[in-house]
Amino acid sequence: MFEAYIDAAAGLERNKSSIAEHSSIVKDSPKPTLIDIFCGAGIGAAGFLKAGFRIAAAVDIDEDACKVYEKNIGVKPIVGDLRGITGREILKSAGLKRGEATACSGCPPCQAFSSLRETTRVKGLRDRRKSLLRTYANRIEEILPRVVLLENVAGLAGRKNRRFLFSFVRRMEGLGYSCDYRVLNAADYGVAQRRRRLVLIGVREGKPALPEPTHSKDGKGGKPYHVKVAEVIRGLPPLRSGQASRKDPLHFAPKHSEGVIKLIRKIPKDGGSRSALPRSAWLDCHLKLGEQGAGSVYGRLSWQKVAGTITTRATTPSCGRFVHPSQNRGLSLREVAKLQSVPDDFGFEGTRSQIAEWIGNGMPTLLAEAVGRRTAQLAATFA
Repeated sequence: MFEAYIDAAAGLERNKSSIAEHSSIVKDSPKPTLIDIFCGAGIGAAGFLKAGFRIAAAVDIDEDACKVYEKNIGVKPIVGDLRGITGREILKSAGLKRGEATACSGCPPCQAFSSLRETTRVKGLRDRRKSLLRTYANRIEEILPRVVLLENVAGLAGRKNRRFLFSFVRRMEGLGYSCDYRVLNAADYGVAQRRRRLVLIGVREGKPALPEPTHSKDGKGGKPYHVKVAEVIRGLPPLRSGQASRKDPLHFAPKHSEGVIKLIRKIPKDGGSRSALPRSAWLDCHLKLGEQGAGSVYGRLSWQKVAGTITTRATTPSCGRFVHPSQNRGLSLREVAKLQSVPDDFGFEGTRSQIAEWIGNGMPTLLAEAVGRRTAQLAATFA
C-alpha cells in the first residue's frame, strides 16, 4: 500500500533560529562534546544542543533517520550497525582521541526490554537486540568519554532484564566509572507525558548524580506543576478524520473507517474510555479481550492531565489512549511530537509511519536537555 511522503523540513532552510544553525554556531565554541550512539532522528540530540553541547559524532543504522538528523543537528551520522563500527572510526569522525569526549550517550533499541513486548514476542526466541547493550559497552571502552549516559525503557531495571543492566554497570565500573541510575518520569522535566525511562550516568571522576526534577505533580517545593495536554496541543487547528492542515504537514488526522468513527464518537470527551460504553458498542476484538484486556485502547487523552507514554503507534487509536480529548479522531503527528516536547522547528522528511516511529522512539527533548545540563555540570567539576 502506498504511503504518502511528508516533507516538513522545508522551513528549516529559512528559519534563522533553527536547531541546525545553532549547532553550527556551537561548533566554533569551547563547548562540551557529545558522541551520540543510536542517535535516531535527533530528537534527543536537540535537547543536548539546548544544554550547550556540541555534537561531535553520531551513529545509527537507519539511513533515513540519519538524513533527518543531519538536517536538524548539523552533523552527518555514521550509518551502519554498531556491531560493525569501531570506536576508532567514531573518534575519527568526531575529530577526537580516546578519552577526549565529554560524554557518550546511547539508547540501544529498547523493544527487547519493554513490557509491551510480552504481548507480541515469540516464546523461546532470543532477542539479539539485547546484545547491543554489550556492544555499546565495547564502544565506551574504545572511546572512553568522561561521562557515560544510558537511556532505556524502565523494563531494563525490571526483574526479567536487570541482569543485562547489572552486567553493563559492572563493565563500566571495571573501566573506572562510578554509576548512578534510576527510573525517571519525563513529566517531572516539563514533558506533557507520563514516560518512565531508565537513565544512567557514569563518571570517571567525582560522584555521579541524576538531574533534579524541574516540575511536580502537586507543585511541591515551589516547582511548576506538570505540563498538561491542553498546554501543548489545544491551540492547534481542529481536524476531522483524514483532514490535513494547510500550513503544517505534520498536523494530519489519521483516516478512520466509519465503524471506528462511530465508536470514537460514543467515547466520553476529555479522558473517556471504551469501558464506559455498553458491551453492545464494543468492537468484536474487544469483546474477546473482556473487561481487563487492553483497557486503554480507543481511550481519549485528558486535557488537564499528562498524556500516557507516546509510542511508535501513537497515531493509532487501537494501540492505546491515543484519541484526541474532544475531536473524534486519533492524534496527528504534530500533536504526538508536541507531547514528546519536540521543538516546532524540528523538521521531518519521511513517510507517516517512519516519522511516527522516530518520534515514539526518541528521548523527549526536554528530558534530554535536563540530562545534558546535569552532564555538563558534572564534567565541569573535573575539567
